[in-house]
Amino acid sequence: MSQNITLTPKVFTRLTLMDLGGSLKVARNMSTAITPEFAKKEYKIGNDVEVRKPYRFAGGDGIDWEPEGLTDQVTKVSVNQVSKVHFQMDSVERTLSLREAMKLYTRPVALSMGAKINSRAATFAANNALSSVGTPGTAPTSEATYLAAGDILVELGLPDDEELTLIVNRRMSSAFVSGTKALLNPTGKISSQWNKGVMVDSLGYKVERDQTINTRTNGTFVGSIVVNGANQVADGGNNATMTLTISGLTGTLKQGDRFTIGSSTSATVGGVNSVHPQTRQSTGRQQTFTVQQDSAANPTTIVVSPAITPSGQYQNVDSSPVDQAIITMVGTTGLTNIQQGLLVHENAFAFVSVPMWNPPARGVIDAEVETDPETGLSINYVQYFDGDGRSAKHRFDSLYDFGNLYKELACVIQA
Repeated sequence: MSQNITLTPKVFTRLTLMDLGGSLKVARNMSTAITPEFAKKEYKIGNDVEVRKPYRFAGGDGIDWEPEGLTDQVTKVSVNQVSKVHFQMDSVERTLSLREAMKLYTRPVALSMGAKINSRAATFAANNALSSVGTPGTAPTSEATYLAAGDILVELGLPDDEELTLIVNRRMSSAFVSGTKALLNPTGKISSQWNKGVMVDSLGYKVERDQTINTRTNGTFVGSIVVNGANQVADGGNNATMTLTISGLTGTLKQGDRFTIGSSTSATVGGVNSVHPQTRQSTGRQQTFTVQQDSAANPTTIVVSPAITPSGQYQNVDSSPVDQAIITMVGTTGLTNIQQGLLVHENAFAFVSVPMWNPPARGVIDAEVETDPETGLSINYVQYFDGDGRSAKHRFDSLYDFGNLYKELACVIQA
């Protein structure tokens, strides 16, 4: 029989973190390197945390000494999101075997909190990723779609040998396994794929399978939508948003809707193309723009990401749109249950979790704060006594949020 343990706050919190950290398939593939900077003090909901972006160098040619300025780029994250599990338990139940404690309490707490945090991470990443491949509503069945996502990230400045993580759900994984069954793949990989019925690391990506990837509905956009007014630009490039004036739209747009901008005569030719961040050369691929706010009916202005910046330090496109440039929406109007996988580099986004302020000891039996060394997730545990019911109340809370680092290093896989 398993030896009994007393569920002290430290034991309770650490057992919960053991399961919680491993369930964050999306959040753990965001940059957590900055989190230790904020683990030295407690924060309240809404506090600002300034996250410094990793440096990115342009490089040069020749033997001459030409140092590049180390300009710190900082993105501000307001830690506003709280996931929680609260319950009460009789004091008799405080002494359990390790297996019982994990089965009855700590694992269910971790599953509940992990699902909420991971789902929010997936939505944030999907809404902020600068690129998109695939057809909304149709899970990709070939390697081509997934490889195209990697092509785009390299075109936008990612070194070719950097590790990328592909995050898909069961439906996307199954469609890929079924669609590639006739291909000549490495024997070991294809056997593993079929034995397990899931995607394996056969595309040069680390593959994670998670059911909390983002699911969304397109806006009710119809009509011949065009840019209304030439030379609409803004500073900041991929780091910024801008307001775009349009015309011809009947219906609504929802946050996360995507579109490209063609020429005034063709939706697929010319228009606004992305550029490589170092060479400033056009990729020949139209830049994808993402709507940042739900619109009212028949909007004439919309907020989009990224900003259209055709010159300067943060240049991200080869030209500004001409007047009456054709806007092409990604996906069918009003389409529901669009599932969005992700191909991400860890420097695309930041996951910031900080210790939450705990109440003073008076009136509290005990309190504990623990931080997962791998994901940086901090979890606060408070236990206090209810004299009326002679029961102990327990609350687990985690304070966190997400920030943009290099959004061009993430691509949505539409499904």
